[in-house]
Amino acid sequence: MSNPDFHGSLHAAPAGRGAAVEFDHISKDYGDLTVLHETSLRIEPGELFALIGPSGSGKSTLLGMLAGFVPPSYGAIRVDGTDIVAVPPYRRNIGMVFQNYALFPHMSVAENIGFPLKMRGCSRGEIAERVKRALAMVRLDSMGERRPAQLSGGQQQRVALARAAVYDPRLLLMDEPLGALDKNLREEMQEEIKRLQRALGATVIYVTHDQQEAAFLADRLAVMRAGMLEQIGTPRQLYEMPGTHFVASFLGEASLLPVEELLARDGREVRVRTPGGLVIRALAPSRVSERRAVCLRPENIVLGPAARERDNHFLGVVEEAVFTTGSLRYRVRLPGSDSVLTVRVPSHPGIELLAPGSSVDVGWDAAMAVTIADD
Repeated sequence: MSNPDFHGSLHAAPAGRGAAVEFDHISKDYGDLTVLHETSLRIEPGELFALIGPSGSGKSTLLGMLAGFVPPSYGAIRVDGTDIVAVPPYRRNIGMVFQNYALFPHMSVAENIGFPLKMRGCSRGEIAERVKRALAMVRLDSMGERRPAQLSGGQQQRVALARAAVYDPRLLLMDEPLGALDKNLREEMQEEIKRLQRALGATVIYVTHDQQEAAFLADRLAVMRAGMLEQIGTPRQLYEMPGTHFVASFLGEASLLPVEELLARDGREVRVRTPGGLVIRALAPSRVSERRAVCLRPENIVLGPAARERDNHFLGVVEEAVFTTGSLRYRVRLPGSDSVLTVRVPSHPGIELLAPGSSVDVGWDAAMAVTIADD
């Protein structure tokens, strides 16, 4: 099961320089309101770890506690084994990159980048050398004397990255750093962040609501919901083997077929029956008794004669047919049920759209479907 648009970054993390981070039963309450339930999580040295989820899921609260801006109600936060909860933010030696850049408008680019070094009492010579190196790292060598207002949004974000990295922190926190950029600039800056993280070897914890961005950047990611960790894994693991309805729907498109009854199990494969009477073969990565839906990704469903060779094969009816960039997107209703599948087929010159209302063979292999908790 795979999606060319939702690919995980599975490169090996650089060795040696990044910090290990551990959240140990951490939580945050505001009076009677709990915004982060008791959470434990370990992030490995040199890892680029993404926290994703909708607004209000707790991801920025978790990051704010690590930075020292939000005091936890309970629990410990350890960096390389040392609890830092009582350490002031300015002594944590953590680099921060924000969505709004947070650059000083009255300072030049070089002065903005050198500001953290000045606050640390570095000499002028050391500041000049490190700023020069940081400018080269983000490919802004000739722009040190400009003011932030003279730069594009992408260039300002590069300055913010250089400022966060100029004193070689072992831990970098990024809170929606690309949220203010347009799509093309976002993609360009994703490459910059990946390149910078590899060069530094630092541990990066990255907060975003954009699942495509997280999948492209992260070694591992955690999906958060209502102040709790929903599931943790590599982008590929979470896309191909989501544990819940929420994770399946949050990470790309998914068709979810409700399960009424478990009929049989053979190793990791199960046969289940839907409320409409369809018998489906699928994978069951955990206890089937807690699984109440079958998840299908749109690129793993086959239409036409080839569907008859799949483990699951039905005659469906096309309800909707749309051309999108690079693919044809269908909605196909399965027989005798309210279940409608979203199907994506690669487009090529001359291919014709199936007409709405037409019958079509639809099928998929058991290995391309997974049972999940229907929450």
